[in-house]
Amino acid sequence: MNFKLNYKQYSDYINVTSGIFYPTKNFVNQREFNTILYDQTLNKKFFPLPIFFGLKKKQYENIKNKRNLTLKYKSQNVAKVSNLKFYEIDKNLFGKKVFGNNFKKHHYFKIFEKENYKFLSFKISKKYSFKHLPKYFIDPKVFKKKIKKLKFLPSFHTRNVPHNAHLWIHKLLHKRYGGLLIQPLIGQYKAGEYKDRFIMKSNIKASKLLRSDTVFCLPFFSYPRYGGPLEASLHAIVRRNYGCSHFWVGRDHAGYKNFFSKYESQKFCKSLEKKIGIKIISEKEPFYCRIQKIVTNKCKSAKCNKKKIMISGSKIRNLIKKNKKIPSYLMIEDISKLINSKSLIH
Repeated sequence: MNFKLNYKQYSDYINVTSGIFYPTKNFVNQREFNTILYDQTLNKKFFPLPIFFGLKKKQYENIKNKRNLTLKYKSQNVAKVSNLKFYEIDKNLFGKKVFGNNFKKHHYFKIFEKENYKFLSFKISKKYSFKHLPKYFIDPKVFKKKIKKLKFLPSFHTRNVPHNAHLWIHKLLHKRYGGLLIQPLIGQYKAGEYKDRFIMKSNIKASKLLRSDTVFCLPFFSYPRYGGPLEASLHAIVRRNYGCSHFWVGRDHAGYKNFFSKYESQKFCKSLEKKIGIKIISEKEPFYCRIQKIVTNKCKSAKCNKKKIMISGSKIRNLIKKNKKIPSYLMIEDISKLINSKSLIH
């Protein structure tokens, strides 16, 4: 029987079978799901979030008596799977462990609850070659060969069109370590966020501003889970698996509204640096100083502290929604001219 994968299932399949989510090599079973929730481990290695295969009720009803499936994405065969095992988990436990005590109000938990009536684990009996990959996608094994001569390679994660604080971070990392991987997450689905093609186009433009053959821009083919510290550590694992030596964790990395405190993701990842297996860069967020007329992350005086303007993706997206001009101190014209209201998901 054929089973049509959705985008999330397909991107997760790509990531578990190509080493991007290593040590995960397949979708988790019930025991692995619970072990990750309670202990943040998989096969005795640190792993923060279960990569699961969820089913809606109708999907479950259609396949509950099947022994084998052919997974398909956009009419193309992806894999043949066997030894199907259906299971349930405590969804409230998942919500509390990932999003905190207020989890029932979290946007992604509501989606998680709606999309996952049952869960499925299986054996992958046959893999087909990938037919639908995003433009510029590179397998970690191929990318590692490309960067093998570099002593250090820091990585920067984003789900935004780059603003001036991002450009400041790019320059800092490239100057400090001699290289840089800018790896935007594509797979946005929430209204008001940027569309994938604008995220990639603008970040490629930003990578070229550094004029260096040791600066790379690749997509991270996934989707936002808005899981704060746990998701931030997953992002760090992805960059470790791509061969990076360092990873920049942001002020509100993978955050959503006020579910996580400022710098919580930084502190969590820094405390687990050895277990994650990559150096974590945790610095104060950059801002625009109206006195010095530059982007920086350090105030030289109390007066400077009062004159700073915080730079954020949400601030710029709100300007776009209102069809207002983006000030050059927030985003350079080379980037802002690439976007408009049609750049956002409606």
